[in-house]
Amino acid sequence: MSKLLIALIAVVVTSGLAAQTAPHAPTPNERQQTVRSTTEAAAASTTGAQTARQQSANVQQSKQVARLSKEEKTKLAKDTTKSNLNPENSSGQAATSSMQEQTAAQSKAASRQNTGLSTKQGQQQLEKELRQKSTP
Repeated sequence: MSKLLIALIAVVVTSGLAAQTAPHAPTPNERQQTVRSTTEAAAASTTGAQTARQQSANVQQSKQVARLSKEEKTKLAKDTTKSNLNPENSSGQAATSSMQEQTAAQSKAASRQNTGLSTKQGQQQLEKELRQKSTP
């Protein structure tokens, strides 16, 4: 029994030592291959010449696009301003102004509807109305 225990301990110790050995170190030629391939891949993707060629192509494409004259730009800006005042209202600024006045009047009227709730009598009146509405 003790021999079996000693053999088991020996196996455990040797397997632990084997696991701690250093992994295979690459040879200088293998390292050189790895460095060369990594460097070539990085150089191919980020060269200045490649970027310059792309920029030159972009400039040529942008020069082929027709440019707007000053009058066309002004007209386009005015049309855009008119339509952006209120997208649901195609009548322009005057209609937007009248709509704002109506909205302001409605909000002022709505704020005055609940003035009675600040008093005890107004609260009781509201409770009474709610009870009447909730009973069938």
